[in-house]
Amino acid sequence: MRTGVKHVVAALGALMLAGCGGGAKDGAPADGDATAVAANDWDASDACALLDKAAVGAALGQTVIETNLAFVNKAEGSNAATSECTYRLANGDAATLMARRSPIGDNSDAAIKQTREGTAKTMAAFSDKAIEDVAGLGKAAFFVPGINQLNVFLDGDKFVILTISSAPAANAKDMAVALVGKIKR
Repeated sequence: MRTGVKHVVAALGALMLAGCGGGAKDGAPADGDATAVAANDWDASDACALLDKAAVGAALGQTVIETNLAFVNKAEGSNAATSECTYRLANGDAATLMARRSPIGDNSDAAIKQTREGTAKTMAAFSDKAIEDVAGLGKAAFFVPGINQLNVFLDGDKFVILTISSAPAANAKDMAVALVGKIKR
């Protein structure tokens, strides 16, 4: 059941954002936005290249024996680039990183609010644990306890969901925050 919930929440976040619009025209950064210009090579269609498997293994205290890239969608027009990387651990557990990059910069405050509220409603059907906001991480971030999932709107066009369900509950959020800090920007 835990794996099913993880996939439902990850899909919910991606789907909610897929329909959102706004932001810079044709994916071009706003004038003077040096961060957006420098990040143009951030490829959400290869989530495995964004977070090193050695870093995942070190954080979880296991060797990552393989990575599998799935759900690849290349950006086309106003459609976002997406993918998911599964990090298979030596003990049989796994961690996942879902990445999304929008060519139209649609990580608006309204889209972030909608994603957070939708995730909270979905999780309420499975758990009584409240979603926790994470300050100081990207444009906005929230952690879903129980499934140990960190949702991070890195900026106006990049979004990641890191799920480390096998991490100990006591320090899962801190582990997830540290791993997101290692994502290539």
